[in-house]
Amino acid sequence: MKQSGNEAHPTISDVARHAGVSRATTSRALSNYGVVNSETRAKVLRSAEELGYVPNVLARSMRAGSTQTLGLIIAEVGLSVFDLAMRSVIESASLQGYQVLVTNTNEDLVAERASIRVMLEKQVDGLIVVPSAVVDLEFLSKSDLKGKPVTLLDRSLETLGIPSVTADNNRGARDAVEHMHSLGHTKIGLIVVTANLEGETGERPRGLISTIHDRVEGYYAEMTESGLRVDPDWVRYCGDAGDAATTAVCAILDSPEPPTALLASNGNMSLAVLRVAKERGLVIGRDLSLVGFDDAPWATVLTPSLTVVDLPIEEMAKAAVDNLIAQIADPSTEQTSVTLPTRLLVRHSVDDLTAHPGAVIRTPSAPATPLRTQKRALTSP
Repeated sequence: MKQSGNEAHPTISDVARHAGVSRATTSRALSNYGVVNSETRAKVLRSAEELGYVPNVLARSMRAGSTQTLGLIIAEVGLSVFDLAMRSVIESASLQGYQVLVTNTNEDLVAERASIRVMLEKQVDGLIVVPSAVVDLEFLSKSDLKGKPVTLLDRSLETLGIPSVTADNNRGARDAVEHMHSLGHTKIGLIVVTANLEGETGERPRGLISTIHDRVEGYYAEMTESGLRVDPDWVRYCGDAGDAATTAVCAILDSPEPPTALLASNGNMSLAVLRVAKERGLVIGRDLSLVGFDDAPWATVLTPSLTVVDLPIEEMAKAAVDNLIAQIADPSTEQTSVTLPTRLLVRHSVDDLTAHPGAVIRTPSAPATPLRTQKRALTSP
């Protein structure tokens, strides 16, 4: 008979007494190892079922020195890029015999500290962390992780010497600017998200996360190498909240000499541009061109579809899992960081100004005519 909910959980010794065999034989029968005849094994399993015995997998794995679990700490569940990363980490880990515990920090340092503490209490074998968008992350040092191996995903912290798996965001931004310039755009703006900022500003904030920092640097580098001027009014930094992003986009479009094209640093910034364009009656790909980062599911549903810098999220997640498991298997293994290439997915959100030189460019203060015909060019996925 199974134990009631008020009684103590039956132990392996209880099963042994019930089956009338030794504890060692019971252990072999339940773990399916060693020599146990089929009749005895069946008797032990029947006793375990009748008593409601549940093996303590965690204790067993801890005695073996491994729980076969990994901890995944995500900065912001709900963003398509991180949702895909989470699924990919879980799938890749599962293929290698690991379960994954997941926590979400919402870009909050206090929550991240708590998540790491919980993961250590759960005795995970290692951690994959998308660190929050803050500057002070010294607690991620090895001494604070009790020797647990860790790999950073999507964001890097070179000063701590922790291996990371990232995308080549600098090259991605350069490719985006190069593409817009190749279609005749010389006035190219940049809308940048930073979790450390609540409002919006034209000055670059301190402590940008590595991902955004690299995109900003790539934008400026390509503009400079292409001989293009960067008007300070064309670049805005803002918090991730909708109002701040909308205000930042409006500030760019209301500048004395507004850009004809914008590069958005992530999906939320792309949505802010689309929102403002709709409110002002501007047609993306005709009145205002746009390239975004992250190939969100809605990017191909838009009319016109959105040209984006696509991040190899699934490959990054797999590389992070491989990196971490390699550290777990051999703590002395050389720790290396990985940077994977991005892809520019060219769709129809960038107007080809070379197809109609001299045409009137519509701005928020300019008349709505004459309108232009969008040239559908290059490749579509």
